Amino acid sequence: MRLKSADHGWCRAVVIFAAAVLTAAVSCERRSAQTYQGPVRHVILISLDTTRKDHLGCYGNEWIRTPRLDALAAESILFTDYMTVTPTTLPSHTTLLTGKYPQSHGALRNGFMVNQQNVMLAEVLKEAGFRTLGFIASFALDERFDFAQGFDHYDQTFDQLISKLDEFEYQDHRSARSVTDAVIQYLDREAVPSNMLLFVHYFDPHTPYSPPAPYDTLYEHPGVRSQTPPDLHEVRRRLTRSRGRVSSDARTLACLYAGEVSYMDEHVGRLLDDLQDRGVLDEAILIITSDHGETFWEHPHELDPDEYVWERPYYFNHGNAVYQTTIGAVCMIRLPGGAQRGAVCGFPVANIDILPTLLNYLRLSIPRDVEGEPLSLTDPAIQHPQRVYFGEASSSLKKAGDQTPGRSKLKDCFAREGRFKYIEKPFLQTAELYDLSLDPEEQNDLLSSPIPEAKAKAAELRGLLREWLRSAAPLPSHFESSQEEDTIRRLKSLGYLGE
Repeated sequence: MRLKSADHGWCRAVVIFAAAVLTAAVSCERRSAQTYQGPVRHVILISLDTTRKDHLGCYGNEWIRTPRLDALAAESILFTDYMTVTPTTLPSHTTLLTGKYPQSHGALRNGFMVNQQNVMLAEVLKEAGFRTLGFIASFALDERFDFAQGFDHYDQTFDQLISKLDEFEYQDHRSARSVTDAVIQYLDREAVPSNMLLFVHYFDPHTPYSPPAPYDTLYEHPGVRSQTPPDLHEVRRRLTRSRGRVSSDARTLACLYAGEVSYMDEHVGRLLDDLQDRGVLDEAILIITSDHGETFWEHPHELDPDEYVWERPYYFNHGNAVYQTTIGAVCMIRLPGGAQRGAVCGFPVANIDILPTLLNYLRLSIPRDVEGEPLSLTDPAIQHPQRVYFGEASSSLKKAGDQTPGRSKLKDCFAREGRFKYIEKPFLQTAELYDLSLDPEEQNDLLSSPIPEAKAKAAELRGLLREWLRSAAPLPSHFESSQEEDTIRRLKSLGYLGE
């Protein structure tokens, strides 16, 4: 049956309209992918898990080899008094990508869910037209915890499975080599997008300290190194029993940790070389930071090891204390072409400030509920008005056998203003005050024999800290127990555990 001319004209009009709509949609999609017109094309964010800043040459270390990070620091703004507000992977990274304290974003420990009401960096940049890419080295940042909000591509293929990393934690991970290989292979396959957020996470300095050759023997103290690496748990037990007295095995573990840092440095360097070869670096802002450090034996406790227990080990670990060994962290920011190279920012800065600083530099709107403050990257010498930073450990002390509701929720916490840092240990009902300008290693508690000025400063910071704690309003979250269940299942599938 032939169409009447009117019908034919109507059909032709429908086809033309549909084609116009499709063309407009394609055009809109193309425009949305290229809408960002700010000062750089790319954002590169590299996270070094569990990396102490005093183990990098650019922060003054003279015996650990980190040539690639040191060279990058020379081209960057180096933040010498940078800190995290919580010393655990998931809450610290969530703070990094939201600009909010854990008591606001709600992910209080590893294994907790990141509430989707949080506005994450990847979401902001995706909306601005960036292709958002994430490459993760630890199960702590697995997408099942909703940490991957806003990422177009999220690579989390872990090739190293650990049955039980610590007393209360299971974690799969992959090596620095595997992470860098994954990024390079993806960019070879997909090419570099017009605008890219590249988030890369390295995990190597985390326990267990087991760097590959030759990094496993790179650092040795004379007469200390043994043929068999010391048992981590046994070293922790000895340190606990001896109240922190350093043994040869403990020094060997510290050497292995240093080897992990140097191994990671090599493969971060490989990534930087690849990005340079692709022409990405000089069109990008590059941020390298660590989520927290690691305490070895620097702060021994005097508790009866039979009376008190930690939810996590106290030595060669993090998460249960808020000293600078774990709160102090790495941060350097390289601008396109190495602008501001060699600049040093020496005043206190925290990971809650990274998101607003980056968005401010990119000329993008900062979400309303961000608690950090933007820093000037075009003039790093400009210091923002002195402010108070707060922080809290993710684990807590409890008495052996104590089932009192809520007691294990009493965590060490701190308030930091300028050079003064006040630490409160609510479970033990003790407090400490340090002048970090004179005592950066926190060995001289000003409250042990306080002068009036120290008492006054402690009282001021105590009031501010407790006000901050009372203001806590975390977004709803819950512990995702499948972290442990899934790891056990995967280990069994590979034959590591019996049925």
